[in-house]
Amino acid sequence: MIDTQAKPRPYFSLLGTAAILGLATAVITFIFIAVVAVATEAVWQQAAAATGLPAPVWTLLVCTAGGLLVGILIRIFGDHNGIFAEIMREFGRTGRFEYRHAPGILLTGLVSLVSGGSLGPEAPLADASGGLGTWVSERLGFDERRTRSLSYSGLSGMLGAFFTAPIGGALLALESAQGGATGVALYFWTLFPSLLSAAVATVAFVTLANTYFGQLYAFPDYVPAARHMLQAVPLGLIGGAVGVLFFLFLGRLQTWLRPMKSRLILRGLIGGVGMGIAGALLPLVLFSGEEELVELIERAAELGVAMLIVLAFVKLFVTCLILATGWKGGYIFPILFVGAALGLAAHLLFPAIPMAVAVAATMAGALAATMRAPLFAILMTVVLVERETAPAVAVAVVAASLFVALVQITIARRAAVGAPTEAAAPQ
Repeated sequence: MIDTQAKPRPYFSLLGTAAILGLATAVITFIFIAVVAVATEAVWQQAAAATGLPAPVWTLLVCTAGGLLVGILIRIFGDHNGIFAEIMREFGRTGRFEYRHAPGILLTGLVSLVSGGSLGPEAPLADASGGLGTWVSERLGFDERRTRSLSYSGLSGMLGAFFTAPIGGALLALESAQGGATGVALYFWTLFPSLLSAAVATVAFVTLANTYFGQLYAFPDYVPAARHMLQAVPLGLIGGAVGVLFFLFLGRLQTWLRPMKSRLILRGLIGGVGMGIAGALLPLVLFSGEEELVELIERAAELGVAMLIVLAFVKLFVTCLILATGWKGGYIFPILFVGAALGLAAHLLFPAIPMAVAVAATMAGALAATMRAPLFAILMTVVLVERETAPAVAVAVVAASLFVALVQITIARRAAVGAPTEAAAPQ
């Protein structure tokens, strides 16, 4: 488009294909989430009741068996998938998703989620939906630019269906994908097709599921004030620290487990046992945290500051552990859980901070720091909590993003200073 000599017909054909792709990704997303829900109920309610085993014992058994299955599936299909940030960096570099790996990743993701893993479904679905866009483009013989557009539209459609928000889906994909079109071309070749795909996917998913993603967490009403924006700064910094710790824990665990790269079954089993022990001791750290967060908010005063902090760090650690051991899934809701737990602890320590501000600001900061998508973090947090928190959320996201940037600059400078010394050492 943009090119005055270009013919509009191929471009509108691309938009039509993106719309059809949005419909397909909505169906994939609905089926996957429905299967996860049915299987989870069968394992954790029906089978657990039939066995009559104590809940901690059943948790340890299911998570351990899940880790074993994850290891077996990875041995069969290969360990191709990374965390969401890595997936999007690779897409930004290549403009495509490797669709040949999608079936194995979806199946492994299904087992990971049903086994109680502290993960969400968005990462396996991102591979599958983005891969579908790449596959369709290749079948149609599209060039590299249109392949990038359709791959991006597949991902955006899935996110639009998952969050039932076409703007949120396109925005997360746009902020997360590093590379591709810039300037005006960004709108025509990236944003417009992805918005169309996400819009169709949103309507299709809502029609299938008869539900709409909206405010999940309720807090006492409050009126925004200037002091809430000041309070949001330290809360945002706490969220930023969550992001730094997430990548630190994940990187360290991946390094420690690297010698077990060829022992995939044992590696998956380690993740399962770790998840099982954590879940047996602290049931709230099981699963993605989307529903568990409701209970966390309701019981915050009963749990107390110390337990809220413990839950936050255990949730963060086990999420990193199972990702490092090959379990497949996303970390959006686990990170929201961690941020909310720390925000609730801050509210209990400093009651002058409204609960909604404490939770929303810390959640948003943590989400921005881990997803590296500040606008999406603001949009999603405001949808989950309430729009009155928007000013505090915006300030928290800025604080968290600046904190992460400063940490990255410091690490880069230290690495640059250390590099000549290391190079000179052998001499």
